[in-house]
Amino acid sequence: MPAAGLYPNIPFACGCWDRMIEGPVLESRCVLADRHTGRQTDLPYLRRLGLAAFIALRIVKSRRSPTLSLVTLISIAGIACGVMALTVVLGVTEGFQATFQERILGLYPHMVVLKRSSDFTEWPELLEDIRATPSVAGATPATYDDMMMAAGVARAGAIIKGIDLASVASVVDIPRLVRKGSMQGLAEAPHVTVQGDRLVLADAVAGTWLTVLVPPGPSAAPRVLHEDRTPPDAGNARVAVLDLRPSGAPLAVQLDPADVPRDDPDGGDPDDLEADSALPVPLGAATPGTLGPAFEVPAGEWRLTPTGQRLSLDPDTLVTLVLAPDPDEGGLVARPMVEPARSAGRERMAMVRVVDQRLAGPPLTLTRADGPTPLTPTAPGEHTSYQPVPARLPGILLGADLARRLEADVGTEVTLVTPLRGVDNKMMGPFGMAPSSVMHEVVGVFESGFYEYDVRLALVNIDAAQRFLNRGPVIRWIEVRSDDLVQVAQTKRRVAAAIDPYSLETLVASASELRRKVERVADGQVTGIHLERPAGFVGGLNNAVDMLGLLKFHEVDFGHRPTYRLIDWKEMNKNLFSALMMQEIILSIFFFIIVVVGCFVVVGSQIMVIHDKTPDIAILKAMGATGLVVRLVFTMQGLLVSGIGIVAGLLLGVGACAVIGAVDYQLDAAIYLIDRLPVQLEAVVLVVIAVGTLVCTLVATQYSAGRAAAKQPVQGLRMLD
Repeated sequence: MPAAGLYPNIPFACGCWDRMIEGPVLESRCVLADRHTGRQTDLPYLRRLGLAAFIALRIVKSRRSPTLSLVTLISIAGIACGVMALTVVLGVTEGFQATFQERILGLYPHMVVLKRSSDFTEWPELLEDIRATPSVAGATPATYDDMMMAAGVARAGAIIKGIDLASVASVVDIPRLVRKGSMQGLAEAPHVTVQGDRLVLADAVAGTWLTVLVPPGPSAAPRVLHEDRTPPDAGNARVAVLDLRPSGAPLAVQLDPADVPRDDPDGGDPDDLEADSALPVPLGAATPGTLGPAFEVPAGEWRLTPTGQRLSLDPDTLVTLVLAPDPDEGGLVARPMVEPARSAGRERMAMVRVVDQRLAGPPLTLTRADGPTPLTPTAPGEHTSYQPVPARLPGILLGADLARRLEADVGTEVTLVTPLRGVDNKMMGPFGMAPSSVMHEVVGVFESGFYEYDVRLALVNIDAAQRFLNRGPVIRWIEVRSDDLVQVAQTKRRVAAAIDPYSLETLVASASELRRKVERVADGQVTGIHLERPAGFVGGLNNAVDMLGLLKFHEVDFGHRPTYRLIDWKEMNKNLFSALMMQEIILSIFFFIIVVVGCFVVVGSQIMVIHDKTPDIAILKAMGATGLVVRLVFTMQGLLVSGIGIVAGLLLGVGACAVIGAVDYQLDAAIYLIDRLPVQLEAVVLVVIAVGTLVCTLVATQYSAGRAAAKQPVQGLRMLD
């Protein structure tokens, strides 16, 4: 009689095959026959897996024993609970990381470029080099300063960030974050129109120093230029060139020491120490219709090139050299306009002067567009001194939580106070170090969703920030946006190579310096380090350690110290994201313990199943099944139970995450930095959870499967009735 008839409770059919295996002995090899050709194929391992899978599935589906069925359900529930908890935890932690990244980059660039010193004034040229770098989407200058802000009786510390309205949108999408008002209120672009014999000035901003140019042509519109009122160092004057030529190529302008003849730059009295110590001061290239940057020049007598005029510069003055065609003798003539450096503007006033380039016509009177405030008329070919004109307050954008703390809204006047005004410009006297304040009007409220920004950050025009701090055209850094956030490190290297290249000359000079230092150490000229001729390996090792200590304090890149430093958004927020990563790891380990416990519940249930199925195991081994087949049976039975629990747990976890997202659970932003509980699940996370649980189950079930494989057939056959 076939074995299947003798033992009806023991399955011998492999579900993936058409051929039924019957006989008194189960071979460990599998022979499959093709239905059409009758050709047989020898498969030594597939039969083991198929048979083990078939028996494992029958054990899982078995309902003969209510106790074993309940134990299997408990095992499935344990795995499902652990997987569900781990899924929810990883979904929340991933959501926190993604939300922080999104909120931080809402107002923060991909990277910033800082100068290692505080005099970051060459940024316009650097800005063009950065924008021309491949993979750079945009760049913009910015200032960044801590101040105190007040609105009525409310006070709050704030970070005042100065932004360039013309280029900030290429780096940060601020208009998308504005909830009230408009960012256009930060603009400082006054305009002037000619109405008969009046110059009508509109939209002037308090605290600005403006020069109105009236062109000679009847159809040309007047232009408004902003002046830099940064005071010079003691004993110096600040000189800028205003080019009023109607057209022409850029013209190089410089100041030469007046005691040295123009035709003999190497001449002069050799005993005249002042003449020998004075050097020509280039004032840049004058371009028609523009006002060039201001340069500090020592007070004294100078000769202007190319006009040849002799100029006397007084200390502590601001001098504007108006370069214009000479109507009498032809050529060019420079007319100096001198203002005291420390003349303070009036509150809620803009200081305006008019330069009339007309050759004929009636005098023009400067007035406001919103009221009759006539000032001194200007005749053709003349200019006025600075005169106060009532103006609007500069605008400011407040973070939503900062606005609530100050009880401020659009139209509210706030005061900025700082004790550091002018410190970077060496103004260490009472004027520079005294706490300074300026009034601003709230023109909008933004909300980034990141509490640290919304409660401390305020945005102003970069010109207003530089004007208030009295530092001149100095910025804090250049903000850069990369084409690809993932490849920001590559963009960082490209920008560094573009703005601060490491040339061959620098390498040679640095290597020579390094060699010189090593030779000094070898000669015993460095205190604290003494190299002796090594008597053996240990002596040579000691010398190597001493030299390594020297090189450790040497400048990086063989002595080359880069002028600029580049910091990406990950490095700037390293502490925050490191804390989030540590939190994710700890929580994952904690909740993975639940999965491990579920896996050992499976092991416990298997031990009960093995005890109950001992006679069947004995019969199976007596019929020829090896210990490996028995091990595979219970390993696959554990994996089947675990797989069912994993599917159930993932479904429950994904459902719980969907419920959390739909409920929109509120958080305390002052504690969690964001106001809502974020959830974000990715497919790769679910795959990692499933694979990790299966691996844990595979390892855990080897104990119980090994016990089943070690059972002797005689012991099991004795338990048969």
